[in-house]
Amino acid sequence: MEGIEFLRKDDYSLVNISSFSSELRDAIRSHLSSICHGDELAASGRKMYNYECTLATFLDRYATKTDAFKIGMVGELLAHILIVELFDEFETVSPYFNLEEKHIKKGFDILLYEKNENEVWITEVKSGQLHQGKNSTETTKVLLSTARSDLNKRLNENELNHWQNAINAARSAIKDKSDYKKSVMAILMDEGDLVHDEAATSSDNNVFLVSALFSEEDERVEEEMIFNFCKDLERRKLFKKSVVLSAKKSAFEAVVEFLKSEISDD
Repeated sequence: MEGIEFLRKDDYSLVNISSFSSELRDAIRSHLSSICHGDELAASGRKMYNYECTLATFLDRYATKTDAFKIGMVGELLAHILIVELFDEFETVSPYFNLEEKHIKKGFDILLYEKNENEVWITEVKSGQLHQGKNSTETTKVLLSTARSDLNKRLNENELNHWQNAINAARSAIKDKSDYKKSVMAILMDEGDLVHDEAATSSDNNVFLVSALFSEEDERVEEEMIFNFCKDLERRKLFKKSVVLSAKKSAFEAVVEFLKSEISDD
């Protein structure tokens, strides 16, 4: 994709968004409604789920949040876009919007389904700007480490609410006619049963860890750090399988200004 440098290895990927290109804008236009509401509602033809209404809803939710939360919202949105565009083996099976309130959803950030392997992947996104006294590589390591620790904690605490939210999210996001809906629901419910028995562990689950760094510095995130992070993750045996995605963008405001301009142009 124009404006995006993409390096992919077996268990990690590096993305640098060097420019907010027309292709990236088109990708947001194409996927925003399905990302926010799920494929079922986005394809319903209802005005409340169309692109224009989804833009307005996103910006309404965004406007009331703290600066740190705004960065997190944009980072998670970009993670959705990048996964949809760059990882063909995955289907997103959870909506970005929370169903109960003006928020992004609770529990797990993104649920992914890998059809060829019939497996669900739990995704955790951590976003931020350059940390004081740290460069892009060092800040990215902190973000990924936080994603790893938070997801490890959540997957080991045997909290039913996480899985009930995941089941409800998947049910609302996947089209009823999709051939994999029953598979996704069964996988999530099996894990929910383990949680009920207080027998679930993080090692039952596949995880996708994402860092979204917003920095105007030209320096790239060093691949060696990502490689070493993944090797350490493998040694820890915290999860069943894992993939790490590190994304870097010059300024998160560019995404928000684009969304605002889409409203203004209509």
